[in-house]
Amino acid sequence: MTIANNPPAVVMKAFTWAYEELSLTCSEAALMLGISEQALRQTALVGFSCDSEESKQQLAFIRLYHQLYALCDGDTDTMTQWFHQYQEDIKGVPKHLCINIKGIRTLSDYLSNRSELGNVESLQGNFVQPGGAFQQLVAR
Repeated sequence: MTIANNPPAVVMKAFTWAYEELSLTCSEAALMLGISEQALRQTALVGFSCDSEESKQQLAFIRLYHQLYALCDGDTDTMTQWFHQYQEDIKGVPKHLCINIKGIRTLSDYLSNRSELGNVESLQGNFVQPGGAFQQLVAR
């Protein structure tokens, strides 16, 4: 994967948007990056150095968010439900996999594979039509 040299403040803004859209708190986002909540708040306007581990992790999470957004046709409620609830096909809660970059990339790879299936019966059958959104994620 090629990482573009994005301005740190732009990456931080996109990361903040993504974690807030998925109903994560600042504390949870800081935990995901392996830093304190205070450190995250202090860098909120300027971001992290482009070559830092925090920046790499932010970019991976932003990519994950965009994949989920595409699979859910932008339905934030559906995205949030899926992200916060136990998913049998991954044997866990997606949110809990995002505690490190390996987990984020694993989940991102999983979503990429589901996307390649054409959204038909991917993610445990939650897609019911090509290009459609998740439906009844919690009705299992």
